[in-house]
Amino acid sequence: MKKISKQELILESIIQEYLKSHMPIGSSELQMKLTLEMSPSTIRIYFKKLSDIGSLVQLHVSSGRVPTQQALMNYWRKRIDINKPVFIKNVEKVQKSTKEHHLFCMIERNSNALFKELVNVQNRFLILVFDTQEVVLKYNVKVEQFLIRLVGCSMRALKDISAQVGLYELHEKLATIFSQLPLLKEGEQEMYAIAKEMQTDTFIHRFQKLHFLESLDNGLYFEEVVPDGCMAIKCTATLEEDGTDAEIFCFGRIGSDFEGFFNNVKE
Repeated sequence: MKKISKQELILESIIQEYLKSHMPIGSSELQMKLTLEMSPSTIRIYFKKLSDIGSLVQLHVSSGRVPTQQALMNYWRKRIDINKPVFIKNVEKVQKSTKEHHLFCMIERNSNALFKELVNVQNRFLILVFDTQEVVLKYNVKVEQFLIRLVGCSMRALKDISAQVGLYELHEKLATIFSQLPLLKEGEQEMYAIAKEMQTDTFIHRFQKLHFLESLDNGLYFEEVVPDGCMAIKCTATLEEDGTDAEIFCFGRIGSDFEGFFNNVKE
């Protein structure tokens, strides 16, 4: 494991303090918080170096330093691993942590279920078997012949196709399943506050779009999907109370404590 340099340690310490207080920090204050022996004058030398490379900025002549947006982006890329599923104790914990950290959060059950098998029950019923669910239809030979060709497609694709070809019984049953996907949508007030501050609401319309979570790959987002100065995270999750596979999306200012948010929902 690569040993962290003093300069990296100072930058990481400033960022962590900023995430807690959102206030500039000076050399003397930081010296009291660091675990290694380093004088305020030495810390000021590192402040200068970090400012020169664009990691810190001094808002006022007499104030301490705060991390730049680029420094925060680099910090989150190192700290958050979107390839690891988030294990969530329960939805109530997510709701509480969302409010505490002033974020917007959505959780939906995983919608990537595949149409695995079509079962004919004595020419009376057709059973569509998905990953974790089944849908039962009245038997119809033409419907059977049509559906057998669609085995292997996703549940969402099948829902759309069934509406297009007039299989309304199937479409209605699949639509009912999808209506049960959302588990949580919390923090819309914070989202609108950010939109007002940024004088743009384009991203709000994007978040409210049907199938938004499905259209987004897992990852960290700092541009395009979100306005400048903000950040979003999309990753997979598992609800420990019932083993439900889900997708989680959270959004907020880049200076919000996303790591604290995820730690809270796992406890």
